[in-house]
Formats: sequence, structure tokens, C-alpha cells
Amino acid sequence: MRVCLEQPFPGDAFVVRRLAWLFPISVVLWAAALTLGHTWGGDMRLHVATVLGILRDPADPLDPLVGAVHGSPYYSPYTYLLAGVSRLTGLAPQAVLEVAGVLNVALWLWALHRFCRRLGPGPLIPALALLFTLLLWGLAPRAWSGFLGLFSLSWTMAYPSMIASALMLVIWDLFLGHRADPRGRARPAALAVLLALVVLVHPFTAVNTVLGLGAFALADPRAALRDHRLYLAGAGALGLALLWPFGDVTGLFGAAEALTEIHRPLADDLTRQFGLAHYGLALVGLPALWARRKRPLGREMLLLCGLGAAVVATGVVVHSWGLARVIPVVMLPLHLSPAAWFAEAARGAPRVRFYAGATAAACLTGLYGGNGGLTRLLWRPVEAGTLATWESRDPAVGYAPLAGRIGSGEVVATETTWSGRVVNAHGGLSLVPAWPYPFVRDEPERIRAVETLFAAGTPAADRQEVVDRYGISCLLAGRGSPALGLRAFVPVATAGEVVLACRR
Repeated sequence: MRVCLEQPFPGDAFVVRRLAWLFPISVVLWAAALTLGHTWGGDMRLHVATVLGILRDPADPLDPLVGAVHGSPYYSPYTYLLAGVSRLTGLAPQAVLEVAGVLNVALWLWALHRFCRRLGPGPLIPALALLFTLLLWGLAPRAWSGFLGLFSLSWTMAYPSMIASALMLVIWDLFLGHRADPRGRARPAALAVLLALVVLVHPFTAVNTVLGLGAFALADPRAALRDHRLYLAGAGALGLALLWPFGDVTGLFGAAEALTEIHRPLADDLTRQFGLAHYGLALVGLPALWARRKRPLGREMLLLCGLGAAVVATGVVVHSWGLARVIPVVMLPLHLSPAAWFAEAARGAPRVRFYAGATAAACLTGLYGGNGGLTRLLWRPVEAGTLATWESRDPAVGYAPLAGRIGSGEVVATETTWSGRVVNAHGGLSLVPAWPYPFVRDEPERIRAVETLFAAGTPAADRQEVVDRYGISCLLAGRGSPALGLRAFVPVATAGEVVLACRR
């Protein structure tokens, strides 16, 4: 007898339902455990610096890296919310971001569960979708904003991309609900507000969100495109995003070419070994993606995967590496489709057993490849609750003990660009952006100024001219740096071979 998994054996219903809820709860507990370890890295410093920049001047904040321009694309409603929580509770920005990371994971899990209802009823689909989304990437998954594998999520849960990914799923769900029943008046307004939020919080995810909406519209063009309220919702979202006073979102899209080089590793991952090392395990979802093309949301998933793949391939061909940020929406249908297929397939059929075995093997391989997301639970912080916990495993380790001596908003000239990240994370401003940041128009002059300041043969008068021109308060450099000889600066702290010298 063929029994559908949506109608489990009587003794199985309770077990399936409880296990299906136990898995997302375990993921939230995992996120909380990671947070208690305080072992972060990557761009976490940037987001701490952004919150600190808002706290310095909420009404008209200067950019959080060098303080050269008013506003910043990083000053989004998400970071303003975090700054508000920090001010009201007295919690440090790092602590607020850590708590936000756990809440972001919980919100994303809820949004994934909500969206999976479109694939079919029952608790099994969202549970399997979560499992496949975490594990079906590759043996060498990359940690990157918007990439939701186990390893990447362990680093990026507090990033704006995480909450934006959750909102993307909610927007898709609202769009599909409106397409099925356009009588509701509230959905277009909700779509406009949420889409504007995603545009402001994480523009790359906004591109992915719109790509998904396009795929869903193409799957049923008569139902979706004839409703003028959807056009008004799109225009309203754009208008709301443009009204945001603390950063020009169009500037970030305009800077896409300048930001493309930092995304080159993502494109290299695709061209090296045909992308199998980083994304190959998701290919196990292809049979289900094709087999479900006539099932609920099957055509939409197929179109989404195809459109996303076409965009990514175009980026590789024309060397527009930033288009590789579309990879998450290429992967998502390959994760969701097998989850729905297993829930719909007949239990015990040979093809189910074979496909289940192949998928289980892929998941175990993905667990091995992404095990860093679990082993990070075993890391021990150097100094619990401080930013110093991050610097034990990156090139900025020598600068961490000194950064706490830097005052909020003080301009610090650093001998290495990387150490500017530590300065920013402690509330200071670096002379040169320590992250790719094409919004500081005089960056070439700033780079030359740093070279002049720390070069061995620079006359003292020229060094002093750089100090006066940029209002430099402190120097962070190696013990033998010639810039430390300026009379206006005295050493205030040392750590190994690194010296922090500030104006008298």
C-alpha cells in the first residue's frame, strides 16, 4: 500500500510534528550558544562602528569609517533600531548586535516556515527545507552576507543581510497570497513598506527579492501583472526608500562597479572546479526541482532558479562580480524543492529510497564541510564581552589592547589599513577607509597622506601638515615608525611592538 507522507501512519503523526518543531528550536539555541562565546570576526566590526556612528550624532551622523561625508548607506532602519536599543538600555553596541543576531535567526526561521506553506501543508516541509538550506552547499562553503549555510550563518546572523533575508521571504509570501486572492487591500501596502525596508537594510537582498517577485509574476503573468496595485506598491517602496534621510540608497547602487572587486572571490568559486567545491551539494535538489514543476509553486521555483543562474552567469561573463550576490536565490529552490518532494512522495517506493539515500549522503557531506559552524561553539574568548575576543584570530590582534584608549570620534592615522577596522569598532575614525567604501571622494588623497605621514624620508613639517589637514588625534603604528617622532604626539599605550601616540 502506498502511503503519502502528508498522511503519516497514526503512530507517526505525533513524532513527525514534534521533531519538525524541535529542529528550528535547536537552531535558535545554537545561535544563542554562539552568541555567548563572543567569538566574532569578518564585518562585525563594521556594524558595531555603524551603531557607534549613529550614537555620536543620531540627527546628522557622519559616515562611520572616516567621518568625511554626512550619512551612509550603512545607516539603515535596522542600525538605527539597534542604536536606539543601545541608548535606551545602556547595552554596548556589540551586545545589542549579538542579541539581534539570535532574534534575526528566529525571525528567519519563522519566515521560512511561513513561506514553505506555499509548497504544501504539514510540518515536514519547513523542517526539511531548513535542514537542506543549512547543509546543501559544498565541502568548502564560504561565509558571506546573505549566504544561509550553517558555516556562513554562524558568522553573519547579526548582519543586516540576515533580517533582510527573512523579510524577503515574507514579501514573497505576501505577493503569492495577493496573487491567489487579490481582494485583500492591506497586502499591497505591506509589500511597499517591507520592500522599502529591504532596499534600505540590504540592497543586495533587495535585488534578490525583486528577482523572486519577477519569477513569480512570470509564472502566472495574467494574475500578477493585471493588478495595478502591485505597480503602485513598487512605486511606493521606491518612494519610501528615497525619503530615508540618513543615507542615499541610490549611491550604493551607483557604486556597484566600484564594489565589484570585493565580490570576485564569489565568482572565482563558481569558475573553479565548476563551482562544485562551494555549491555542488545543492545539485542533489535538481531532480526534485524538475519533478515538481507542475506541483504547487513548482514553476515558480524553476523560474527563480533559472533566472538567478542566468544573472550570475551574466556577471561571470561580463566580469560584473557583484552579480554573484544572486547565488542565494539560485540555491534556495534547490533546497526547498526536495523538501516538498519528499513530503509529497509515496513512502517506501524504490525511487524515494534511492533519492533519500543520495540526499542524506549529501547532507552528511555538507555537515562535514560546514562543521565550522558547530566547532565555533568550542572556541573560547580571549576576554569575554569585549572586542578583543575577535582579534585573537586575525591580523589586527596587536592593536586590540590599544583601541580602547581611543576617544569616540577621534581621527586616528594607522600604519596599516587593516588596523583601521579595530579603530572604527572602538568608536574612532580612521584616516583611510578600512573597508571598500567608494563614498569618500578624496580617498586617493587620504591614501597619499598616510604614505607621506609614515614614509621614512618625509620632513617633519610635511608630516605635521598632514596631521593638521585631517585633524589627526592619534597615531597607531609600529614602535620604529618615523611618524612617532612628531613632537606633538606622546605615547599613551603600547602592546608588544605597537604604539598608540596621541596629541599632547
